[in-house]
Amino acid sequence: MTPKEIFGEIKPPEELQPLVDKGGQGAGGISLFLNNLITLIYEVAIVLVVFMFLWGALEWLISGGDKEKVAEARKRIVNALIGLALLAVAFAILKVFGIFTGFTTFFNF
Repeated sequence: MTPKEIFGEIKPPEELQPLVDKGGQGAGGISLFLNNLITLIYEVAIVLVVFMFLWGALEWLISGGDKEKVAEARKRIVNALIGLALLAVAFAILKVFGIFTGFTTFFNF
């Protein structure tokens, strides 16, 4: 009697099977995990930047000409644009890092 017959075979859930097929173990798994994590962080950051930009634009529209409120709205919009620029710079740095280290899976779109 073999151990496989005694204990059975462990299979990953169907949802995780594509991860295992792509090399979800060892270095392939780490690379895939980092790629997914960085992509998730970028998606959340982009949503936040758009939200901040729209919030600032709405504040500007409903400010009623009050200089303090307009200045606050302008500051929010400028901060959103700075955040967008930082995301672009970080994207470029990650692409260069990926090329030098061989992790070319960063942002394959």
